[in-house]
Amino acid sequence: MSVINSYNSVTIADNIKLQAREKDVQLKDMLDVLGLSRNTLSNLRSGRMIAIDSLARIADYLDCSMDYLMGRTGDPAAQQVDLTADERQKVNEYVRFLKSQRD
Repeated sequence: MSVINSYNSVTIADNIKLQAREKDVQLKDMLDVLGLSRNTLSNLRSGRMIAIDSLARIADYLDCSMDYLMGRTGDPAAQQVDLTADERQKVNEYVRFLKSQRD
């Protein structure tokens, strides 16, 4: 299976800025609270990616999904499902089953 890198750091920076504006969050304040460099968005705009845990913290702070910030969905709503460990295991098993049924 080939993987296509369709993630664009500029898109991520733009989506962070849009979501911050929507939530009335000052970017410099958010970055300070999260312990991230004030150059984080500038780095994204220049083509450098940030660590996944940094992106996750930004998404949590802005109350949106990482998928939204990465441009994988236009819906910023963080979609979290409250499942037990056993339920998550069953979901993962079902996903593996579905993948095994592909041609």
